[in-house]
Amino acid sequence: MTSTTPAVHTTDTDVSAFLVGARRELDSIANRGIVSAPRAVADTLTTLEELAPALIPHALALAATLGEKERSDLHELIERTERRAAARPRADLAYEHLLVLVSQLLELLRQLERAHGISCRGTQAGGARRRGDQGSTGPQM
Repeated sequence: MTSTTPAVHTTDTDVSAFLVGARRELDSIANRGIVSAPRAVADTLTTLEELAPALIPHALALAATLGEKERSDLHELIERTERRAAARPRADLAYEHLLVLVSQLLELLRQLERAHGISCRGTQAGGARRRGDQGSTGPQM
């Protein structure tokens, strides 16, 4: 028997699987709500600090394929994310540090998902918030 399924590059599949896993992790963090208890913040930061270096090489590979402006913007985001993930915030600033890192990683992930043809979807909380905003503001003129 011959297969009619097109060949899939293993590296593309691996990257796609990795990105799907990263999306699940970030969505899980965003959907459960980031509580400000010091232990929860520290645990979440540890998770994100492990995820960031895994996303960076994929983002750098993507940047190499982009035009000058997009490449520059992506490199800036990569550098900010690397600095944020490597930083050790003061205890009283850890929660804000965490929120910024989540935001940066989500943006980096969105760009990688788009580049790999993975359908981007907002977090459930974000979608509910957007639906609520649309209903309350009405059409803009």
